[in-house]
Amino acid sequence: MLWQLHYWPRTYIQVGCAAFVISALGMPVLIYLLRRYGVFDRVSEDKIHTHPVVRGGGIMIFLAFAIAVLWPDYFSNPMKGVILGGFICLVVGAVDDIIGGVPAVFKLVTLLVVTLVLSRYGVQLKLFKSEALDIVVTLLWIVGVTSAFNGIDNMDGLASGVATISSGMYLTIAIQAFLAAGTETSLSWFGMLSSGLVGANLGFLVYNFKPAKIFMGDSGSFFLGFMVAALGVMGEWSTHRIISCTIPVLILGVPIFDFGYILIARIVRGETRTLRAVIEHCGTDHLSHRLTWMGFSQSQSVLFIYLLAVALGVTGLLLRNSVSPVDSMLALMQGGAILAIVVILMSSATRRRAASETAMPPAGIPERRGVEGPR
Repeated sequence: MLWQLHYWPRTYIQVGCAAFVISALGMPVLIYLLRRYGVFDRVSEDKIHTHPVVRGGGIMIFLAFAIAVLWPDYFSNPMKGVILGGFICLVVGAVDDIIGGVPAVFKLVTLLVVTLVLSRYGVQLKLFKSEALDIVVTLLWIVGVTSAFNGIDNMDGLASGVATISSGMYLTIAIQAFLAAGTETSLSWFGMLSSGLVGANLGFLVYNFKPAKIFMGDSGSFFLGFMVAALGVMGEWSTHRIISCTIPVLILGVPIFDFGYILIARIVRGETRTLRAVIEHCGTDHLSHRLTWMGFSQSQSVLFIYLLAVALGVTGLLLRNSVSPVDSMLALMQGGAILAIVVILMSSATRRRAASETAMPPAGIPERRGVEGPR
C-alpha cells in the first residue's frame, strides 16, 4: 500500500520512520559513550535534576535526521544550505557539550556565518528591495529563534517536544501544498526536512521525557533552533507580506514569546543592562519555571506548553489557509487571545512568586527550595 502512494507522501513517511528508528536505536549507544567519556550535566543548586545526566543527545538527533533526509538522494540548492548550516551549528553545540566553555559571543558569530551560508544558497527573507537589509532581518530571525529554543531547553522533554510540534506544522503545510497541486511543489523538500526532524525528535523523546536519561545539550538546542528558524525563512506562507511574516511566528510562538517576554522583563527589572548581559544572562524565569511557581509539576508544565504550541501552530495553519480578510482577522484574534492567556499566567506567577518569597516559614520548619531553574 505504501508503494502505491505518490513519491513525496511516501518519502515523508519513509524519512520520518527512518529518522525515528535511527534516533531511538542509536540513543542508547550514544548514552553509553557519553557516560564512558564523562560528558555529564552535573547536579547543582540552580538545576532541577537530582543526579548527573549525560548531555549531547543533539548529536544523535542530527545523525538520525541527516541519514534519513539524505537517503532519498534528492538535493536542491536551498536544501544543501539548510543542512550545511545545521551541521555547523551541531558542531559548535557539540563542542560546548563535550568540553564546555564556548562563549555566547562565538555562538552569535556562528549564527552570522550560517545566515550567510543560507543566503549563499538562496535561503533568506525577501521583504525589502535591498538584499543587504533582507540578510540583516534574516540574521535577526535566526538569532532570535535559536536563542529562544536554547532558552526553553530547561525541562525534560520541553525543547524537543516543541520542536516536534513546530516541525509537524511545517510538514502539514507541505502536505497541504502537495494535495492542492497534486504533484511536486517547491515545498516538497521542505516537507522532507520537516518529517526528518519530527522522527528524530520523537526517537529522542523516548529517552528525554521525565525522568530523562539524556539531555539534548547545546548540540540539540543550537541545531534544532537553527533548523526550525531556517525552515521558517524558506517556507512559502502567503502572497500577503504581513500574513507571510506572521505564520511562522505563530508556529514558533511559544519559544519566541517566552524569549521576548523574559528579555523585556529582565531589562525592566534591571537584571540586564548591556548587550553582552542580554546575550549571556541565564535565568529561572521562563514560562516553564513560572508554571511550577503556580503549582504545576514539571510534567504538567511541559504538557501544558505542548498544548499552547499546538494551539498557536494550528492558528498559523488557519491563517495560511484563510480565504478572506475576515478569516485572517479571526485567526489573528485567536492567536492574540492565546498569547494574552500566557501573559496573564506569567504575570500571575510572578506575583505569586514574590508573595511566597516575602512570606517567612514558621519557626523550626526549614524553607523548601523550589523546583525551577535551568538544568
